[in-house]
Order: sequence, then C-alpha cells, then structure tokens
Amino acid sequence: MTNDLPFCAPATPPGVGGISVIRMSGRYAIAVADRIFCVLRASDSAVKSVADMPGYTMSFGRIFEPGSNRIIDEAVLSVFRAPHSYTGEDMVEISCHGGTAVRQEVLRVLCENGARPADPGEFTKVAFLSGKIDLTQAEAVMDIISAESAEALRVSEIQLLGALKNEIRAISEKLYDIFAQLEMLVEFEEEDEAITRNQAELRLRDYLDRLSTLEDSYAKGRLLSEKMTVVLAGVPNSGKSSLLNRLAGYDRAIVTPIAGTTRDTLEVSTSIRGVPVRLIDTAGLRETADEIERLGISRAYDAAKEADLLLWLVSSADCATDDGEPEWIQSHFSQFEEVANIIGDRRLAILISKSDLVNEQQAERMLDSIVSAIQSGGLGEKIRFSGVVSAYTQEGIHIIVDAVKDIYDSTGMTGQSELLLMNNRHFEQIRKAKDKVNQAIISLSDQTPTEVSCSLIRLAMDDLGEITGDSVSDTLVDTIFSRFCIGK
Repeated sequence: MTNDLPFCAPATPPGVGGISVIRMSGRYAIAVADRIFCVLRASDSAVKSVADMPGYTMSFGRIFEPGSNRIIDEAVLSVFRAPHSYTGEDMVEISCHGGTAVRQEVLRVLCENGARPADPGEFTKVAFLSGKIDLTQAEAVMDIISAESAEALRVSEIQLLGALKNEIRAISEKLYDIFAQLEMLVEFEEEDEAITRNQAELRLRDYLDRLSTLEDSYAKGRLLSEKMTVVLAGVPNSGKSSLLNRLAGYDRAIVTPIAGTTRDTLEVSTSIRGVPVRLIDTAGLRETADEIERLGISRAYDAAKEADLLLWLVSSADCATDDGEPEWIQSHFSQFEEVANIIGDRRLAILISKSDLVNEQQAERMLDSIVSAIQSGGLGEKIRFSGVVSAYTQEGIHIIVDAVKDIYDSTGMTGQSELLLMNNRHFEQIRKAKDKVNQAIISLSDQTPTEVSCSLIRLAMDDLGEITGDSVSDTLVDTIFSRFCIGK
C-alpha cells in the first residue's frame, strides 16, 4: 500500500548550492536506501551496507541506479533509527551535490525503488502523530523556518522547546482538578457545597488571569508573525521613497526630483532592531485629474488604515521660506487631516525630511510650527513622536528605529515576555477557552446548577486541547500540516 511506503523529499531549498539534503522516513526507509547506495567508507570497517549502519552514524559512498549500476553521485548518507529520530520512524538523510539535476535523479531512483514523494509537512506531521512533539511545537517548526527577524526566531524557538505546550497543559490540568471537584458535588450532595463552589470560583479566577495574559500577548506576537506595518505618507516629493530606501538598507524605490514619481504602494520587508517590519511607500497625496495617480492615492489611504506606525513626511524644501510653514499648512493640511482621522491615537509621526537642505535651527522651527498647527487642529493625540530626518546624512534615522522597537516593546504587555502567542489559531482557541471559564465563574456565583459550570469547564479544556493537539480532529491536523513546506 502507498501509505506503507517510506516518503522522501529535499530538505534544502530549490536552486544550486554546495549540497542538497534529501531525507526519507518510514518503516522501510533503510531497505530502500540499501538498494541505491553503496557504502565506500564508514566509521566502522564492519559496516558494508546501509542496513549495517547503527543509528546516528554516517557513511560515504555512491548513489547508483539499480539494474544498470550507473553512478548518479557521490554522497554522505546518515541513518537515524526508530524511535530516536525526528519522525520517530527509521530515517535516512542523503547529502549529495547541490545541482538541480543531481537532486532530481536521487529522488527519481528513490521513488523507483520503493519510496514515494512526501506530502507537505509530512515529516513533522508524523513526528506529531508519533508523539515526538505536540501541535504547538510542530507549528513552531514552521514559524522558525519563516522567521524574518531575530525576535521572531527567539519567540519561535521558545515555543519549539515546549513553553506554550507546558503552560496550556498546566492550565488544563488545574481546570480538570476543579472540574473533578465540582463533579463530586453533582454526584454526591455535600453540606459544604457553597464552600466548595466558592473555592472553585476563586481558583477559576486565577486561571482566567493566566489565559488573559496569553490572550494579551498576541498583540505583540502578531507584530512578529504578520510584521509591523510602517507606512510612509505625505504630499508629493516629500522624501518618502528616499527614506524607505534608507530604512530598507538598499535602493528599492525609484527616487527622482519629479513630484508624483511614486504612483502606487511599494512594500519592502526588513528587520529593525530585531522586529520584522513591512515598510510601505505610498503615492504623494494631492488633488489630481490623472486617473492612474488617483488610484495610487486611494491605495495610499488604504495602507494608512493598516498602519501600526505612519510616518508623515514634510519636505524642508517646502518650508524653507519665511512663509513656508503657513503655506504648507494652508495647502496640505486637508490631506494630512484625512489620513490622521483614519488611524488610531499615537500611531503618527511628524518628520521634517531632507534636513540636509537647511540648517538645524530652520528645521526645528519648521517642526515646531507644523506640530503646533496639528495640535491646534485637534489632532495632537494622534502624534506619537516628531523629529527631523535626512535619508542622505542619516540624521534622525535613530528616532524612527527606536520608535519601532518602543512600539513593539509596549504592545500588548509590559516588559519582555518569554512566551508570546504568534499564531492566530492559538489566539482564537485561548479566547474561546477564556470565555467559557468566565461563564463558569458567573454560573458559580449566581447559583446556577453545578452541572452547567462542569460543562463549561469541560468545553474550555477541549478548546485548549485543540492548541496542543490533545483533542483535535483529523481534518484540522491535515489542514495545519498542508501549509508546511515539502521536506519539513
């Protein structure tokens, strides 16, 4: 049967490299490897074939095509024997040369001699089904692979080590203790029923707080998994594209002195102080009859709605005359006001750009004048910070960098937590479990029959079990692992 065949896939990404690693797992993985691999050198002279190799050992040899004995490549083969492998099954890893043709030929001879191509995420799925890891750790594997910043990697590694699993199971165990205590009241009437219910209510409140802490951590974890969105906005030729290039670390946006060069949103992913950031350059905001430019401006407003931080740039060149700031405020305040009204409080930064074109005193005067006008217009609560920047000299760039880190640090919870929810699925399950625990507390306090509280606590435990995989449907498991890359 197909399901009995060992499965194989490249564990390294496509393309040309020094080596490719091809892994195979299953009951007959070692037997299949023996058909296509000839051992030339091993750590023990008694090893003559793959079947002779102990677990956690490697051998150098040749991959060949059975029948014709045509040599495909020289490679190093590693053996991991059940149950001491990633999947819990017998596993083989082949390190061959990193060319596309070599990799395809190795996979072909494996599949022609008793293996089959792996499904997406199948190696980790088998590890989960074998009890090697729980569902949170399995999902952490993919989070580590997709991490684009040091902080996202750190949080994912903590989850892989079992921090979330341990917290969820600890809460579930305590909920079960309370459930069992209340079930005794249902089965056997006791004189001290009121005392028992009061004790259960107090204990449930403690675990409600722990669930709330996890729930709150998602606001910060979301910034790691979905990236913090930083939008650059302003009127045409205000220096948005130059600043995006500076923050990204390379020239991604086209920069010219012609107003209206950027006509659409332009996204760049980067990492700022360990925080993954999605930088969005936008079209300059102004009244225009150009249909294409109007579409770009519409997208700029859409991007502003998503912003965790919006950088509103004012070019020093627009304010360099004695009447510069009043003229700018009169001409462009309406565009600023429209953007400010669609974002949340303290999500806006006012930046005087191109500060290298004026002296320090002029730049500061411009900034004070414009911030004062914004405050007079009733929009002061929108401003998180203000400053003077130059993409050319890098003046003020540290203000933006520090603000990004400060927003991350202050989001969702205070201080640095070792455990953050990064996965929306986990967040939704925590939220549902918390709601049921809260309902159980209410039912205990208003003299609702104890059976109701028991049912609610049981449902809360089921919700938590879906996070770790202790109570999860086959359909959900298949859905989760279908999002994994092939070979992991």
